[in-house]
Amino acid sequence: MADDLREIIDIARHSMPDVPDETWSRLEQIIRLNFGAQRAYIASQKKGRHLALLERAGEEDANKIASMLGVTVQHARRLKKLRQ
Repeated sequence: MADDLREIIDIARHSMPDVPDETWSRLEQIIRLNFGAQRAYIASQKKGRHLALLERAGEEDANKIASMLGVTVQHARRLKKLRQ
């Protein structure tokens, strides 16, 4: 986890330069104390991204939505039902 955690924190640090270095150090310390020697798993939250893209798609048909999202037509139909 050491290398993975360092990479994650570095990415976040570069994305949020307004956050003080002390805060990043405290965050890393807390994570290591509570989760040290464990592999980190971060879910991708695809469903949320898909629903956000679906909102922008408007009333497109399932084939076009499937193409936009890179999913099957059946999955695009399920997403459309969730939106309704």
